[in-house]
Amino acid sequence: MKLRTYVGRDAQEALAQVRRELGPEAVILSSQSRRCRAPGSGWSEGRRVEVTAAADQAVALASGADFQPWTASLPSSRRVSLNLKEELEEMKALLKQWIEEQGPPPWLAPYPELTQLFQALVRAGVNGQLMRRWLEKLRTSLANAKSQPPPNLPEQSVRQLVREVEVVDPWQISPAKPQRWALLGPTGVGKTTTIAKLAIQAAFVKKLRVGLISLDSVRLGGQEHLAAYARISGLPMVMAQTRGELAEVLEKMADLDLILIDTPGRNPCDLKLPLELHQLFGNLPGVGYHLVVSATAAEANIADAFQGFKVRPLLSCIIAKVDESQDIVGVFNQLWKRQIPVSYLTTGQKVPEDLEPATPRLLAHLLLKPFYGRKAQR
Repeated sequence: MKLRTYVGRDAQEALAQVRRELGPEAVILSSQSRRCRAPGSGWSEGRRVEVTAAADQAVALASGADFQPWTASLPSSRRVSLNLKEELEEMKALLKQWIEEQGPPPWLAPYPELTQLFQALVRAGVNGQLMRRWLEKLRTSLANAKSQPPPNLPEQSVRQLVREVEVVDPWQISPAKPQRWALLGPTGVGKTTTIAKLAIQAAFVKKLRVGLISLDSVRLGGQEHLAAYARISGLPMVMAQTRGELAEVLEKMADLDLILIDTPGRNPCDLKLPLELHQLFGNLPGVGYHLVVSATAAEANIADAFQGFKVRPLLSCIIAKVDESQDIVGVFNQLWKRQIPVSYLTTGQKVPEDLEPATPRLLAHLLLKPFYGRKAQR
C-alpha cells in the first residue's frame, strides 16, 4: 500500500492533489488542519489542510517523472459499497471542517440570528454546495430588501433553503384512473404502515374507493400485517407473488380510484435488485413508484437507497419516522442532490393520523430543529 501526504490551502485543493496523483480509487486515511508551510511552495506559513491518502498499488514514479496509470484488481460489490460510504463520510467531514474553519461570511455579521442559523446548519451537516447556493441567494435578497429585515428572518431564510427541494402532491402527478402507487424501499423503513395510513386517509377522508395489493411474501408476517389493516378498515386486499398475478389483480381492481401496492424490503446495494424489480413490475402501465426512506438512517444509507431504487422511475420520496429523528438533513441533502421531489412525511405510529403532506413550511420547521435545540440549551 502506498501512503502519501498532501498539503493544500484548503480541503478542496488537498483532495484535488490526491485524486490527480493516486486516482479516484484512493482512500482518505486522515485529515487535519494545522499551521505549516507547504513543502516546495512559495506560500507563507499559515493554516493548511493536510490529507493522508493511500492507494492499493504504487502509482508514482521517482520524483520528477510522469505518473503512470495503474490497474487495481476489481473489488467485490460489497467492498465497492463500503469504500464509497467511507469516502463519502471522509469528504463530508473535510468539507464540514473547511466550512467551520472559514466561519460565517463577513456580510452575515449584522445578522446574529442568521449567523447562529448558519452555524447550526453546518453542524447538522447540510450539503456544502447547497449551503453556498443558499448563502448567495440570501445575500441577494437581503441586499434587495427596502426595509428592515422581518423579525422571523431565520424562518424565512430556511424556507428559501427549502425551496431548493421540490414538494409535490402525488394526486396531481398523474390524472390517470385508477391511481396505482407502488411503495419501494429498504427493509424496515415503514412501507406497510405508510400504505395503511395512505389507504385509510384516501378511503375515509377523500371518500375514494381503495384497494390494497401485497407483494411482500419475503418478510415473515409481512402480508398479515397489511391484511390486519384491511380487515379493520373494510378495504379489499389481494396477495400476489408474480408479475402475472399482479397484472391480473390490477385488471380486476380497474374500477377503483386508488390501488396501493406493498413491496418487500430490498437491499439497495444488491446487484440483483434491478432484475428482481423488473420481474415484479416489468413494463406494467400506469404504475407510479414512490420511494420510502427513514429519517433515522445515516445519509450514506439514504444515498444507497436513492441509487439502488432509481432503476424504477421515482415519482416522489416519502420520508418516514420523522418523529424518531433529530433532523431530516440526510434525506434533505439527497433529495436536493438526486432532484427527487418529496410528497409525504410520517410523524408517528398512529394510523392514519401520523401522515402529513409535505409542505415547504413543514420542511423548514424540521430543518430548524437543530437551530432551536441549540437556542434552548443556552
